[in-house]
Amino acid sequence: MNNNIWKPFVITLIAVVVLMGMFFLPRITVGGKDLRRVNLLSDVQSLDDEGNIVAEVLADKEQGIEVVKFDSAAVKVEKPVYIDSIPEGMVGIEDFSVSDSREMDKFYEALSHAGQRVVRIAYYGDSYIEGDILTENLRDMLQTRFGGCGVGFVDIYNITSGFRKTVWTKSKGWMDHNANDVKSKKFNRSLQGINGRYFIPSSQASLEMKGSKFGTHLDTVSAATVYFTPGNGLELSASINGQELRNVYLNGAALETYEEVRYVTEQVVSGGGVDSLGNEIPYDTMNVTHEVRETMADQSSGSLVTKTLRGRIGRFSIVAHNGNASRFYGVALEGDKGVILDNFSMRASNGWYLADIPQSTLTDFNRVRPYDLIIVHFGLNVANSKQRNYSGYTKRMGTAIQHLKQHNPGASILVVGVGDREEKDASGNMRTMAGIRELISYQRKMAADNKVAFWNLYEAMGGDGSMVQMVSHKQANLDYTHINFAGGRKLAKILYDVLLNGKDNYDKRK
Repeated sequence: MNNNIWKPFVITLIAVVVLMGMFFLPRITVGGKDLRRVNLLSDVQSLDDEGNIVAEVLADKEQGIEVVKFDSAAVKVEKPVYIDSIPEGMVGIEDFSVSDSREMDKFYEALSHAGQRVVRIAYYGDSYIEGDILTENLRDMLQTRFGGCGVGFVDIYNITSGFRKTVWTKSKGWMDHNANDVKSKKFNRSLQGINGRYFIPSSQASLEMKGSKFGTHLDTVSAATVYFTPGNGLELSASINGQELRNVYLNGAALETYEEVRYVTEQVVSGGGVDSLGNEIPYDTMNVTHEVRETMADQSSGSLVTKTLRGRIGRFSIVAHNGNASRFYGVALEGDKGVILDNFSMRASNGWYLADIPQSTLTDFNRVRPYDLIIVHFGLNVANSKQRNYSGYTKRMGTAIQHLKQHNPGASILVVGVGDREEKDASGNMRTMAGIRELISYQRKMAADNKVAFWNLYEAMGGDGSMVQMVSHKQANLDYTHINFAGGRKLAKILYDVLLNGKDNYDKRK
């Protein structure tokens, strides 16, 4: 009788070798979905962006055991220097500034003067805020509370024009260049504006915009400003409320002169003293706005130029002639005081393009359009179930944050962590995607390393499985990734309450 006891061991060994070898086979995609890679060591390994095995080992000296960890506890972050008091159930902003004043205080102080000046917010993000989702409601609530009107900065052309409800635009004759085109070499990083885009007009290009009745503060504004870098030969005309076009910029062989109208607000003090009976008369102060007209010359090519038209503006249009040597960036519709929130969404972006905006561009825009708060909200296109270590991503993103911080010294910087995102588990049930919590931990560490503020959107929206709840309430799409307008309204209210809580804390400290 033959003894074949060794055969099961051989078969098992062959099976293990084959299964381990299958890990190195090319990734198979069916219906746009990657099939799960066979990996017998998946429980103790993680992959980087290129699919290589990476691990972050923490040694337990007392037990003499090395433990591979990629959860939040493995990403060591110092505690925030400043912590606001918050009501029960609120996820507050963590401020990692080490200066005498907190990172968010610059914004809170600006809000204290919103009745006398413009308070600007730049909200950078990916498709999570595309079409003004979330930002439209945040803008509306802030303008209702602190004053202000208008949708803010609007791209010359954007693919969201068809479904964005806060402004109506119609563009013709523009060539769009944006940061997503960098791989095709159609995009020149050195030419982009603060929105990660630039637009080249044809021999005759036009843009028409109308305020929206969707919000309570968007139908009319007092100022419309065009942002562009002119080339020789550019002729720019503009019109308010359908009136006849008039030249606002001429840049021919000789510099043209024009009359610049500025509006200056000054405080006038009246009254005071005593009346004929000896009673004290209180002093009265009021703000008076008047025009200042100056004769100026057009700037030479290569410099950022702004042209502002003022009035009660419900409709605004521009026409550019002979502008193919010029670059346009966008038009801002806004008021002269109160809150203005600019939506800078970039579909499919990881946010790295922010580090490529030229220093001179940031400086020029900061001179004419300074921000009091810059929100950086990316990660949707970075998170994936195959990755646990996001240190490479956040290192490059930290460079972008420092770039914004350096050239916007008057602005508070707030990093918003990625929101919940779902995937199916082996049983077919929806669960929070593996890697989401790790990415948030690295984003929080990134904020701490760069001494800015951080807000955990994932926790604020409910943590694990919160996207499933939003889908069930028709507040998110069936991809279990993107919120819709109803979901944006919900999350905007949460963020608005958090910002107001921070402002209340600031007022009490002050």
